[in-house]
Amino acid sequence: MRVQCSFTTSTIILFSALIFLAFIHRAQARDRKPVNCSTSCGEVQNIKYPFRLKGNPSGCGDPDHEFSCVNGKTILEIFPGKYYVHNISYDDQNLRLADVNFANRSCSLPSGSVKTADGKVMDFRFRGAVIFYASRFRFLKCSKNISSLPTATNYTGVPCLAATNGSYFYAVYAPEYYYHPQCSLVAVAPEDYHPDMKVTSYKAVMKLLQAGFDIGWSVKCRDCSLAGKGCAVSSWVKPLTYECYTDAFAVFVDACNSDTWSRSFVIGH
Repeated sequence: MRVQCSFTTSTIILFSALIFLAFIHRAQARDRKPVNCSTSCGEVQNIKYPFRLKGNPSGCGDPDHEFSCVNGKTILEIFPGKYYVHNISYDDQNLRLADVNFANRSCSLPSGSVKTADGKVMDFRFRGAVIFYASRFRFLKCSKNISSLPTATNYTGVPCLAATNGSYFYAVYAPEYYYHPQCSLVAVAPEDYHPDMKVTSYKAVMKLLQAGFDIGWSVKCRDCSLAGKGCAVSSWVKPLTYECYTDAFAVFVDACNSDTWSRSFVIGH
């Protein structure tokens, strides 16, 4: 039996109107700035615009910058993964984060894997964040023990996952994307940039990952990204000011003509 579906003009108009109203509601939520709206969770005492906690009144903060408060811990879900928020700097527009899987000093893989391109975090909410090209640990899964090979001197074994189902896991702190032919990438964990760092044990790896990392945020860059544009720092006077751009070369020329050109950079789009 064939079922025929038909839609009247009024039904189509009503459906379109509902979609439009949902879009407008979301846009208005982003544009709405709270008045005297602040909250706290555990050690993080200064949660205010653009941030909010789940359960706050709808007028508090920006829905794209929402934290959870679990057992007195402020948690941000990103990349995807879960990260404890240890500090918010509104002048520097930075968050201090630590992966929940590393924060309790347990031997583990990251709760999520960071997706990056050209060193930029691929999350439209945090387009203002540039993570150094080498500032991350890559976790690899290898089909054989390669720790003794000359080409694997910077591979640090993950002891709690050693020889799991015949596989070996390693943490690698290196900028290159080339891996041993017997290995494949499992996850990426961000880390503060240490240009001369040499990791000698997994205990040292865990200490660095437990300390966490900084990531920038910018509502302006979020809006630029949603508009299909790039984003760049236009003023380094704190709090930082960003601007949208469609011509990266023009932004570069303007930056070179300013007295802060050496510190200006394009965030991306």
